[in-house]
Order: sequence, then C-alpha cells, then structure tokens
Amino acid sequence: MKRTMRRGRDVRRPGLMSIPVLAAILLAAPISAQEGAADREGANGRDRTARAVRIERAPSIDGVLDEDFWATLPPITDFVQREPVDGGTPTERTEVRIAYDDRALYFGFTLYDSEPDRIRRSILHREGRIDQDDRVIIALDTYDDDRNGYIFELNAFGTQGDALFSDERNVLSDWNWEGVYYSEGRVTEEGWVLEVAIPFTTIRFARTQAPRMGIALYRSIRRKNEEVYWPHIPQRFRGGIAQASQYAVLDGLAGVKPGRNIQVIPFAVAGAQKTRGTNGTTTLEDIGIDAKYSITPNLTLDLTWNTDFAQVEADNVQINLTRFNLFFPEKRPFFLERANLFALGDTRETEVFFSRRIGLVNEIVGGGRLTGQAGPLSLGLLSLQTDDGLVVAGADTTRIQGANNTVVRVQGEVLPRTTVGAVLTNVQNSAHWDRTFGADVTARFWGSSIFRGWVAETMAQEGPGGGTGASSFTLEVRPTRLWQLEAGYTDIGEEFRPALGFVRRRDMVRTKAGAAIVPRFDGSRWARQLVLAVNGSYIEGQDGRKQSVDGLFHSMLGFQTGDNISLNVNHDAEVLNGPFAIRSDAAIPGGSYDWRTVTASARFNESRRYSGNARIAFGGFYHGDRVQLGGQFNWKTGPHLTLSGSVDHNDISLPLENGEFATTILGLNMLGAVSRALFANALVQYDTDSKTLRSNVRINWIHRPGSNLYLVFDTGYDLREQLDDPRLSRWTRRTGVVKLTWLQAF
Repeated sequence: MKRTMRRGRDVRRPGLMSIPVLAAILLAAPISAQEGAADREGANGRDRTARAVRIERAPSIDGVLDEDFWATLPPITDFVQREPVDGGTPTERTEVRIAYDDRALYFGFTLYDSEPDRIRRSILHREGRIDQDDRVIIALDTYDDDRNGYIFELNAFGTQGDALFSDERNVLSDWNWEGVYYSEGRVTEEGWVLEVAIPFTTIRFARTQAPRMGIALYRSIRRKNEEVYWPHIPQRFRGGIAQASQYAVLDGLAGVKPGRNIQVIPFAVAGAQKTRGTNGTTTLEDIGIDAKYSITPNLTLDLTWNTDFAQVEADNVQINLTRFNLFFPEKRPFFLERANLFALGDTRETEVFFSRRIGLVNEIVGGGRLTGQAGPLSLGLLSLQTDDGLVVAGADTTRIQGANNTVVRVQGEVLPRTTVGAVLTNVQNSAHWDRTFGADVTARFWGSSIFRGWVAETMAQEGPGGGTGASSFTLEVRPTRLWQLEAGYTDIGEEFRPALGFVRRRDMVRTKAGAAIVPRFDGSRWARQLVLAVNGSYIEGQDGRKQSVDGLFHSMLGFQTGDNISLNVNHDAEVLNGPFAIRSDAAIPGGSYDWRTVTASARFNESRRYSGNARIAFGGFYHGDRVQLGGQFNWKTGPHLTLSGSVDHNDISLPLENGEFATTILGLNMLGAVSRALFANALVQYDTDSKTLRSNVRINWIHRPGSNLYLVFDTGYDLREQLDDPRLSRWTRRTGVVKLTWLQAF
C-alpha cells in the first residue's frame, strides 16, 4: 500500500531529536558507505547467459522434478544477495533449470533450505500478497528492449501473481494483469521445489528463428528477510526486479513462434439490487464478451462489448479533511492491463489520463484497446463508447449524453534508457468535445538517477481561452547508495481540466527540493538501513501570491527483522483567500495559517503470524489542534484465513463554530481460501461521518485457468439513531450478483 507522508520545513529541531538515535546506530554497526563489489565492477547482467534447452516431451507440472531431462540440464546457481548485504553470498543454495518445447517455457526450481519447517507460506488466493511468503520471481524482457517485461511471482504452494511493467518501473496497478500459466510447489525435507510452465501464447516476443530475451531470477527467504538475484542487480538500481537494463540473456530458444493468441471470454451476469428511496427491486440479466487478439506478435487488440465490472472490489472509505480532491484508484481489470503505458503526469496528483473517468456515470457500451510495439515505439490506443446516463440529485434528474472516449499514446527510446512520448485524449459527442495534448520525456542514468518532464494543454469546444496548460519537471539524483538529491518544478493552470484526467490542485506553481542519506549497516546483526531526509516545497498561484509552504524531516530505521520505526516532523503553512468548508457545518475562514505536526510510526514484518502497524500524530491544524491515531492488526490463522482490522481516528479542535469534532474509520478485511482455485474476501467498513456500515463480499472460483465464477454481495446499513424519514429502511442498498466467465483460447 502506498502512503502519503505529510511534509514540513523545520529541520533544526527534528535534527536534534534524532541525534541520540543516530549516535546509537553509528556506534552499533559499521556503515556500508562504499559501493558493493558488484557495483565497483561496473558490469551489468549482459555478461551472464541462461540457456534454455529444447525437450521432446513436456513435463507434468506437479512440483516434482522427476522427469529425466531435468537432471541433465545445467542449473543456474550463482545467485547474489541484494538484501541484507548487497553483493553478499546467499545463506541458502538455489538451483534453476530452464527448458522449452514448441508450446511453453519451463522452469524447475530447487530451493534448498536448512530449516524447511520454517519456510513461510500463507497465501493461497491468486494475486494475493505473495511477498509475505518465501517466493521466487521470473522476470522476462521478451523483446530484449531493456525497458519492458513480464513478472511471474510464485510461493511454495505454487500460488501465482503476475505483472507487466514499462520503462523499468513496477507500480501497484501493474499487478492486475493476469496471465495464463501453470505452476505447482512442494515443501521437501531439503527445502522446496517449484515447477512452472509459461505458454508462449501468454507472452509476446519477436517472430524470429531464435528470439533473444532478457531474464532475471529472484528468491526471497522471508524469515531472514533475505533477497537474492540472478544476475545481481545492485541496490543502486532502485527498480529492483524491474530493472530490465540489468538482465541477463536468455539464449537457446529456436524454432518457437508466438501463438495467434486469440482469446474469447464470454460472460453472463445475473443479480438483483434494492436501493433505499426506490420502489421495488432492480434485476440484472445480461451477457457480454471480451476478446484478445494478437494482430502481430508485437501488437495486441483487446475488444469488449456490453462491458461489466460486477466483480470489482469496493473502494476503501476516505474522509476528506483537505480542500482538494480525493484520489480513488482504478480497480477495473480492463483498464489495469498495461495501464502504465498510458500514464502521463504526476501519479495521484495530476494525471492527464485517469481511466476511472470513463463509465462512472454513463455505462460503457463497448470498444477496444490496442497495445504493443511497432519497431522502437510503444503504442497504446484506447477507444470506448458510453451510453446515455442519468444523474439524480434530490428531485432533479439530469440526462448525460454518452460519448466516445479515446486515448492515443506513443513512446519511443531515443537514447539508451531515454524515452520520449506523446498522448492525446478526446471525449466527444454530438454536443461537445474536450481534448488534451501532452508530451513527456524520461531519462535514466547513474543507476537509479532519473529526469522526468511532461507538458500538457487542454482544449474544449466551449472552454476558456487561458490557463489550460500544465507542466512538470523532476530530477532525482542517486549517484551512490548513500545519498540522493531531488528537485522539481510544477505549473498547473487555473483552467487545466482534462476531461479524462485527474487534477488534485489547479492554479499553482510549485518548486520543491529535497535531500537524503540512506546508510546501510551490512555488518550489523540488528540494524539494516537508516533513512534521514529533508524536503520542502513552496506553492504560489498563477498570480504570484503565496498559497502553501510545506516541509518534512523524515527519519526511518529498518531492522534485520523486517520491522521499522520512523519519526517525521512536518511544517505546514496555508494562505486561504476565502472560507474552506472542512465539514458541512464548519468552515475555516480565510487567512494565513501555520502549524507543525510530529508523527511517530512503527511497522512490523507482515510475514509473521501476527503483524501490523501503528502511528500517532499530534500538532497544530489551522489555528487549532489535531491528534491522529491509526493502525492495523493482522492475524494469519493459517493459509486458509487471514484477518486484518484497521482504525483511522482524527480528533480535531478548531476555534470556530462546530470546530470540535472527531472522525473515525473502522475496517475489517477477511481473506479466506479453500484452495488456490476457490477463495473469498470480505471488506467491512464503518465511518462516523456517514454512520453507515458497509460490507463487500467477493467469492471467486477459478473453474479453469483464466475462467472465473464470481459471487458478489454488497450492502450498506444506516446506523444513525434517527433517520431523516422514519419510513425509510435502514438498508441503504443490498446487492447480489453472480458472474460467470469462460476463457476460450485458440
């Protein structure tokens, strides 16, 4: 999960507070300020080669490497630590063998462990938090372009997680891609064994006689918090397993062809919904179809008709105590595959394309998406048609005309590790059109140093004449593992309103800078890494008037156990030109405000049976006071049930009418699994603002690879003491949906 940290400017006071902690660490362990041995060599993985050997008969994917050919294949064994000692020798031996035939690429892992009874395996549900277990990752740069690739993640059960990444960046949304492949794992007296088959119809690669790919292999030994790689990707490369420019070469493939990869997924949906304030029950009976076709080995076309997202999980409840928009991430599978290809802008701040804008009010009738490579270019084209929709506000009903929603994205590498791109978004119907043009550049250098810049302009048929542009430039310099610098500049116009985008804050010019030192303690038995960072920003409006100043001192100490503690001190200043409604019955008047906040937090290793996190923050808030308490407690009862409870509480005291109030969000997440093919999760939430108890239950049965049966129940129950109208039901909604999908591949 990503967390947004509050910033502050005061460095002097938090620096003094951290001296005792820092002194203790420096005395306890030698700091690894120098680069590791692998860093000094200056070589990347291209001097390593993994050889795939052709076999005549496919193995049975059962987690037992008992086929004769496995014993004849040369294993990859020379893994290197990245954690805890960058460039160190692994504490456990790993062997990986690679084979192939005309249909698939096969991997046989033998993962020795001196304490097999302590191998951590708790995740059965597909795409779960497999990183909490002992796991392996197979990463393939199938086009050998040093930028993009596939990730296949597996634990000792053989539970699968997978991702697509672009431009050597692996973000959360990448993990929503689900490829069809086969795996089985077993724990043995010597460790654990994993067998994997990745069909050539699942991955894209060049149609040549002997396709060449990049490859990287990863293993984590969770109880030791140890990570080993082949080839070694040093710590200075922050991309880790997505650092495709550092991959080894996968050689030996010959005579294999990418499949036509025609996939048709028809689906049927049936359900019923009862909503408070409406008469009767709404029933749903519908069918639709999704299809995938590889036009060429490099270009894939996705089509959808009568699109349905009934199986998508509910959003987490948020309470907005700021004067800016909240961000709710995209969760619909159709938009998540290769989502990073379409991205342009600052994530969760100013996104030129934000797919959640499509289909929120107007249902999606259908459309398509084309993604892939054309020579040196990465291409993305998305076009969806929405139907007419109705918006009900009290007694008023507004008809919203449907529209065509189109996005065109192009990226290309102009220099090694340097890409440039452009994007066009267009929303158009018979009455109106709205377009946004954008361009960006990304240059990676010195390991993980990076420069990013983008510009964009919006145009509308009946839009304003000025203030419709935006631009942003960020430079992050990380020449060594020990320290890093950051600087940035962002300019967002008053009327920058991309119809298919997300803009958290308009009318601003922001300048920011920061610095950090991140010493590692490779010789310590208990401390692993210290982070000391300061950063700040100054924001003014397009008229040059000051709007906000913020700064942060951040300190974090990570332990060899996988736990960490942190202390932050923030300084915030705000200038309000007019009143700001923090609640429906409370408004903060215009004026200048200045306050500080201290936040202490701790996070405990989530691979344990019991884990969690906790935080406390206290300080000023708009001439008043604010105390924040939050945390989460996780209990793994075993691989079949995990319970997570969470709380987020704010206690606010402001010197104004109705300025004394508190907000609380309570959550309970239950993950249950009968097997790797049948699992469920339930999210129950309550907040004191709406006083509504919400629940969302999803049951998923993978009845065959790529085919699912979903049962979804979604409810809301009003817990207020008195309803506005006593004749109303306390049930705000009750929904039950069943959805069946069936993958047919050709």
